[in-house]
Amino acid sequence: MGKSTLVLAILLVLSFSKTDAQNYSAESIPDSLKENAHCIIRDYTVDIELKSINKGVEKIKRVLTILDKEGDRKARLFIPYDKNSHVSIDQVILYDARGKKIRKVKDSEIVDSPVFSSFELYSDCRVKFINPEFAEYPFTVEYDYEISSSNMVSYGYWNPVDDYNMSIENSRLTVTYPTSVKINRKEVSLSRKSRWTRNEMVIESWYLSNFKAIEDEPFDVSISERTPGIYLMPAVLNYNNYTGTANTWEEYGVWANKLYEGRDELSDADKQKVTTLVKDLPDTLERIKTIYKYMQENTRYVAVEMGIGGYQPFDAMTVSKTGYGDCKALSNYMRALLKVIGVKSYSSLVSSGRYIVSVFPDFPNFQQFDHVILCIPYQKDTIWLECTDQKQPFGFLGDFTDDRDVLLITESGGRFAHTKKYGSNENLRKCTSHFMIDSMATATGSLKTIYQGLQYDDVFELLWLNHDEQKKWLYKKSALPSSQITDFSINNNRSMIPVAKISESVISRNYASFSGRYMLLPLNLTNAQKPIQKMLKSRNSDIVINRSSVDYDTLMYQIPQNYKFESVPAGKTIESKFGSYSYSVSVNGNEITYTRKLLMKQGRYNPSAYKELYEFILSVSKADNMKVMLTRTL
Repeated sequence: MGKSTLVLAILLVLSFSKTDAQNYSAESIPDSLKENAHCIIRDYTVDIELKSINKGVEKIKRVLTILDKEGDRKARLFIPYDKNSHVSIDQVILYDARGKKIRKVKDSEIVDSPVFSSFELYSDCRVKFINPEFAEYPFTVEYDYEISSSNMVSYGYWNPVDDYNMSIENSRLTVTYPTSVKINRKEVSLSRKSRWTRNEMVIESWYLSNFKAIEDEPFDVSISERTPGIYLMPAVLNYNNYTGTANTWEEYGVWANKLYEGRDELSDADKQKVTTLVKDLPDTLERIKTIYKYMQENTRYVAVEMGIGGYQPFDAMTVSKTGYGDCKALSNYMRALLKVIGVKSYSSLVSSGRYIVSVFPDFPNFQQFDHVILCIPYQKDTIWLECTDQKQPFGFLGDFTDDRDVLLITESGGRFAHTKKYGSNENLRKCTSHFMIDSMATATGSLKTIYQGLQYDDVFELLWLNHDEQKKWLYKKSALPSSQITDFSINNNRSMIPVAKISESVISRNYASFSGRYMLLPLNLTNAQKPIQKMLKSRNSDIVINRSSVDYDTLMYQIPQNYKFESVPAGKTIESKFGSYSYSVSVNGNEITYTRKLLMKQGRYNPSAYKELYEFILSVSKADNMKVMLTRTL
C-alpha cells in the first residue's frame, strides 16, 4: 500500500471516531433514528489488538442515549471475566438531555464480585457491573473500558445492534494483528471497509452508521437474523497448550475432543456405586434412567457463560466430589457414569433458547453455541439428556434445545446431529370442564386440564411450587371472572413426553351477563384466543411459528331450570396454511356441550402472508367469543 493511501486510511479511522464525539445532545439525533427506538448507540468503537494468536487487548468505547424507561436495561454494563482475562474500566460518564456532563461514576459504584461466591471451583469467575440511574429521560451514558485476554480461542462476534428498538448512529470495529496470524471471518450483511499492512501488522476495519431501529414483530425471527455483524475466529486454536485447527467443524471437534480426553474417569468407589445401582436392571433404557436420576439427585447446576470459566470441563471425579458443575461439567459427568455400564454418549454443543437459530455449516465458531447437552445413540432412536436441571423429565429437552442442529464432540471430530422435533400430537393441551349456571349467572364446576410435550413447559414452574404458591399461580392464570378456587390437585408425570394434569373446583361469579330478560352465556372463557395486537402496514421479517401444537377444549354447561335456549351458534370451521380451527355446539335438554380444536402448524412464511395470519388469528378470536342467548321462562 502506498504512503498516501495509508495516511488517508488512518485519517479516515481517526475522523470517524472523533466525529461529533462530544455532541451528545439528544436533540442532535436524527428523527429517523429515534423512530421505534428506546435506545440510541451514539458511538460504539471496538479496537482489538492481537499480540499473538491467543493474546490480545480489546479497547471499547460505548456511548448510549436512553430515550425512555424501556431502554434502561441497555444502559447497564455487565462484563464477565476469569483468570484468562483482566478488565479495566477507565471511565463512566453521565450526560443530560442537552449533552451536558452531569457526573463521572465513582469507582466505588462499580460492582466487582464473584459470579458464584459459594462455589470454589468457579471462584475465578467474576463480573464487573454498573447500573447507572438518572431521574430524567433522555440521558446519555459513556463507557470506556479495556479487556486484556490470554488463552483466546475466539475473537468474538461484533454485532452493534443486539436488540430490537435500538438504533446506531456511529460504530466501528478495528482489528490489528500480526501478519503471521490467520483469521477466519464470517461477514453477515457487512463488508470490510479498509485493510492495510504496516510494520508486519495487518489493520482491518468495519463500520456501521445510521442504522434505524428494528421493531419487534409478532411471530418474529431472532434479532441476529435481521442485523449486520461479523464473526472472527483464529484458524489455529491454542488453549492451555491444546492446539488444533478450526477450518471445518470436523477439525473444531477434533480439537474440542482433546479438552475432554481423560476427564471421564471415576474413582473405583463411584464405579462400584453405579454398578450396584443397576445390578438388578437388565433393560438398558431403565439402567440409563436410573443413572440419570442418580446424577440429578447428587448434583447442582452452576450457570457459567460459555468461555467464562474455561472451555474444558472439570473432570468427573471433581464433580462427583463437589456435587456441582456447569453444563460442560455435568454433561461430562453423566457421560462418565454411563461409561461405567458400557453406554456410549457424546457431549453436544447447542444453541439454546426459544429461537431456533441456524448454525453456519461452513464457519466453525464459538458464538453460535452457548450450552452443552448429552447425546446417547440408542437402538433406532437417540436419547437427549439435559443434565443441568434436577427436575427435568428423562429424555425431554423442552423448547430450550428442541429441533435444532447440535455438534457432537466425537473421537473422530465434530459431527452434526439434530435434536428431537416434537409434533402437534405430542404438544397438546386438553381441557374438559363442567359448569352449572345458576339464575344469578354464577358458574360452579370443575376443570381438568392436561399439558403435554412442549405445552408441559408452560406449567413447569407451577409443578415445583408449594401449595399456597400453586394456588396463587392458578389465580393469576385464570381467565374466569370473580373466581374462587375451592380445591385443586396437580399430577406430574415425568415421562419422555411429560404430562401435567391440573384438576380444579371453582366458583365464578358473573360468568354470564344479562341484557333485559336474556342471559348471555360465553361458550369459551377458559382458553379464548387473543387477537394479534398489531396489524402491521408493512411486515419486514419472515413469519415464524417455531412449533406445532394442538388445543382441545370441551365445556359442558347446565343452565338454570327457569331458562331456555333462545339462540345457539351453529359452529364454525376455519382452514389456513398456518393451522386450522373448529368448534361445534350440541344441546340436550337443559345441557349444552361446546367442543373446540385449534391446530397451529410449524413453519416459516413470507412477510407478505402476515395479513392472512392476522386475519386467521382474528377469526379464531371472534369465534372463541361466541355466546349462547338464554331466555328466562318464569
